[in-house]
Amino acid sequence: MSSFSQINTNIQSQRAFQNLSDTSEELSNRRERLTTGLRINSASDDAAGFEIANRLEAKTGSQEQALRNIGDAKSALSTAEGALDSQLSILQTAREKATQAANGSLSQNERDAIGNELQSLVGEINDIADNATFNGDQLIKGGTSGPDGNSKGLTFQTGAEADSTFDVNIQNSTGSDLGVDGEVDPNSAEGQNVVSGDFDDVGLSEGSVSVATGATSTGSPDQFSGDQGGTFEVKVTDPTGTDSNIKFEAANTLSTGTSGGSPSGGTIELDTSANITFSANKLDIGTGDIAEGESKTFEVSVNDTNNIGDRLEGGSGGAARAIVEDTKSAINDLTSELSDLGASQNRLSFKESNLETANTNLESAQSRIEDADFAKEQTQVAKLQVQQQSGTAQLAQANAAGQSVLSLLQ
Repeated sequence: MSSFSQINTNIQSQRAFQNLSDTSEELSNRRERLTTGLRINSASDDAAGFEIANRLEAKTGSQEQALRNIGDAKSALSTAEGALDSQLSILQTAREKATQAANGSLSQNERDAIGNELQSLVGEINDIADNATFNGDQLIKGGTSGPDGNSKGLTFQTGAEADSTFDVNIQNSTGSDLGVDGEVDPNSAEGQNVVSGDFDDVGLSEGSVSVATGATSTGSPDQFSGDQGGTFEVKVTDPTGTDSNIKFEAANTLSTGTSGGSPSGGTIELDTSANITFSANKLDIGTGDIAEGESKTFEVSVNDTNNIGDRLEGGSGGAARAIVEDTKSAINDLTSELSDLGASQNRLSFKESNLETANTNLESAQSRIEDADFAKEQTQVAKLQVQQQSGTAQLAQANAAGQSVLSLLQ
């Protein structure tokens, strides 16, 4: 049945209005895309695409921060590298001066003057170590977080994932760490370097070395000479399997044992009588650690490694030649550390380049999902504008259609 002659319900007008509303809503969505540049402006536009695009956006944001982290990491390593370069230049100068002092044509006064200069150079090495900081953290001094307990362990976040990290260990680089300055540390463990110059200050002489409690050395321990220093190996044995019988022996030069009770004192101590003392309790040697008849060994070095300037003052050409070797060793350590830092910086550069590429690819994927195609959207807007105008005209005609029925009543 035709609705032409019905006036209570204008079906033609309702259909025209519905189509015009759909066209207007679609036109509004297209205009929104053109104003925002996005194809997906809400989850209702494309639920799956909305989820994927936002996950990609979160990851690209984290990667952009990781790129900034890498830049900060490279800056920190460059700061450390600059400090080490300065120390290397100082050590090269120190080696030249020590080589000069080793020449027999120099008088003692001239050698002492070089010693004063070396003292200043060592002081500057320590100042550089103090001032090499990044964001308030010292980089080449006081580091204990590295795997060897003698370096600054830095962990840089170089990616968007929690495990995307890069570890760098920067060795401590004070005068003491480089072997051109140092002091006795009575609480140090194996490998303690004991400065023979310190022994000279308290009058160490041959035959004055003590091992364990109250037991004095036998023979003449020439390797403990205050002038030359030396190295000796300490062997700790337990003949009967009990702490009260722990016995200390040192490098075929010293031999002694305890006669009851565990020795007391520090691992390696220099007492007021200039005696070296070894202590079982500080060495953490307890019952069961050393079985009956077994032994443990560790090494103690007595080296003249105090401030190289102090050593040269009043010293001979031989002392200067020893300093040449010390500075050579320090230079080798520094160049090795600089090489490691350079390798770490190169790795960070590779990570930076790879991260930039990955970030670009992710942004491209996000763009394909989320961004609007302006050419397509503008074409659709033009079409919808024509449909909107046509729909408006047809709605007006549909509303006027009922009036034509009045002609039947004339």
